[in-house]
Amino acid sequence: MLAIGNTIWAATYAAGKEALACLSFVELNALRFSIATLLMTPALWSGRRLIVAQLRERRSRGELARLVLLGFVLSQAFGKAGLAMSTAVDVALLVAGESLITAVLSWTVLRERVTRSGVSALAAGAAGVYLVVARGILPNLEGPGGAARVIGDLLVVAALFFEAGYTITGKASLARIPPLLLTSISVAGSLAVWIPAGAIEIAREGVPHLTAAAWLSVTYLAVFGTVAGYWMWFRALSRVGASVAAPFLFIQPLVGAALGVALLGESLTAATVVGATLILASLAMVTAGARSSKEIASLLPEIPQ
Repeated sequence: MLAIGNTIWAATYAAGKEALACLSFVELNALRFSIATLLMTPALWSGRRLIVAQLRERRSRGELARLVLLGFVLSQAFGKAGLAMSTAVDVALLVAGESLITAVLSWTVLRERVTRSGVSALAAGAAGVYLVVARGILPNLEGPGGAARVIGDLLVVAALFFEAGYTITGKASLARIPPLLLTSISVAGSLAVWIPAGAIEIAREGVPHLTAAAWLSVTYLAVFGTVAGYWMWFRALSRVGASVAAPFLFIQPLVGAALGVALLGESLTAATVVGATLILASLAMVTAGARSSKEIASLLPEIPQ
């Protein structure tokens, strides 16, 4: 399940790129999360009493609103807007840096102990992110996508900060709400933003025309990327430790980049390969530097791609 779930997520970058050829990121998120919410209705219904109890508490309402905003509004807005401007290869590789950003936020927000291996991982990861974005020692603005690709990559990096913020702030909520139910609440709650935003987009630009490939991509993102992949992830984590799960995170950037090349005809540069190597090395250092399953668990992503 760990392998299949991460492989499913790895394909979301190519699928998202295909869907964004026909939809704006607003329309994509509105459609994707509407379908996903319908599929998550059984989880929401079974947890309805717990949801009502949480919504009665002012502090809990604030926490849930913050999680929805960070995890499924801001991160998805920046991430999909970045993907529309960049490449699936770049995004797949950059997403591997989320665990690194989560570690940084753990040091600064949760005041966890800073380790020497953590600092080394930060340096390697930052250098890798720069090489993936710049595609060279100096920024290359003349390759495929040009300056738009660089801007898209920077939007994706910003999205990773929001995703990492979701992971860090979501720890308290996970003590009260089961992970899959918390995800379902977050997905459904995001529709309060995406449905009105999507309606405004359609009123301004008209109803979008989706090709068969675009419909297939949206369906894949909703059914597999948001529901099945996340269910598999949590189901697996209920059976194995976080230290076992962590190495499977390498599947996403490697398979995601390979699919971008194979399915979309995107290219890899020498700087991209070196940058990817540094990012993966930083992820390995962070995972190896964590001294317990609890520390490793704090680095694992809490939201679907």
